[in-house]
Order: sequence, then structure tokens, then C-alpha cells
Amino acid sequence: MAQQEKVYERVTEAEEIITELTAQYTDELWAVRPNTVAVLGISNKDRPKSSKKLASIRPINGATKALMIINNVDTRYLIELHWNDWNQWSKSQKVAIIFHELIPIDSEVGKTVKHDVEDFRIMVDKLGVDWFDDSSLPNLLDTKVEFDLNLRPNVPEVDAPELDTGDEIQGDVEAESKAEEADAVEQATQAEDDTEDDTEDDTEDDTDGDGDGEIF
Repeated sequence: MAQQEKVYERVTEAEEIITELTAQYTDELWAVRPNTVAVLGISNKDRPKSSKKLASIRPINGATKALMIINNVDTRYLIELHWNDWNQWSKSQKVAIIFHELIPIDSEVGKTVKHDVEDFRIMVDKLGVDWFDDSSLPNLLDTKVEFDLNLRPNVPEVDAPELDTGDEIQGDVEAESKAEEADAVEQATQAEDDTEDDTEDDTEDDTDGDGDGEIF
């Protein structure tokens, strides 16, 4: 039996949520451009009971991407969900699900990042592991949650520059001073050795019968 083809309808409510979220969470969703994300709901099939994936996001690639560009359509990402789920979710759940799907959008258009845990740490950190089923899940549009920006998965890590405390400079000066002192001692020692050598040579010359005995 042939598999039934999915039928999609645009979820405009979800796209409106994207616009509101990106306006409110500018730092958390810094890489998201609302006009590049479309949300489609599958209307002729329910989500399989065995599937725990409530929604998914994917970049548009290949021929579909080329078609979008040819027709001057800005969409570069598709969020897919099931209409049956969407109609049952509370507003807080809808907002949280869309927020979750926007997090992996990368700064390079058409790219996404993988989960950094089974979920995203930036959400688990504030909303808990089982945030979807939490009856106290806040509506992110009504309550501004202060997410830890250091947990954003789409921000490249940059090595912090080493601070110049001046200790290195002081150490270099001291080392250079010691080296100069050592050179001075060595030169003085060498000069004494040269003087002794010259004295021995002059003494030997004076024993050749001159009888001067003079070194100078």
C-alpha cells in the first residue's frame, strides 16, 4: 500500500509568534530573521504516538532552494509540525515549541546547529528538562525569561585574549639585567686572564738577556 502523501497548510499563528519572539529575545535569537522561516502544519495525518518529536526545523536546500531564489521568496527554513498537535497545545506550549525550533538557526543562512544536550541547554537551564509537560511553563511572550546567553549553541567560541599584567615585562627586564651583569663579570674575568697572559709573555721576554725586568 502506497504511503499517503502529506498535505501541508501554512501556520500563520506560528509565524506571528516567530516575529514576536525575535523582537523580544533579540540576543537569544540573534541569528533568526523572521522572514526566512516558514511554518507548515501537516493536516491529513496525526503525529504517530510512538514519535516524541513535536516539531522539526530544516534548511531549504537543493532544487527547492533554487526555486525560492528564482521566485524571490526569502524562506530558507521550514518548521514542520502536525495540525492536530498545534490545535491541542496551550499558548505557552506553542510559544515554547517555536522558540525551541528557532534556537538552532545559525548565523550562516541555511545552516543549523545540533542539540548540545538531548534538548538545548539554554532552555533546560531555565525551563527544566520536562518543560513541555510542565503546567507552570511560562508564556515566553508574556514573561521575559532571562536566558543565559553563554549557553547559546549557535555562537562560536572565541578564546579570551590574555591580559597583560606587566609581570611578563618586569620579568623580561629582570632577566635582561641579570644577563648584562653576567656578561660584565665574564668580560672582567676575561680581561684579568688576558692581563695575566700578557704579564707572563713580558716576563719571558725580559729573561732573554736584557736584564730590564720591566713589565711596562
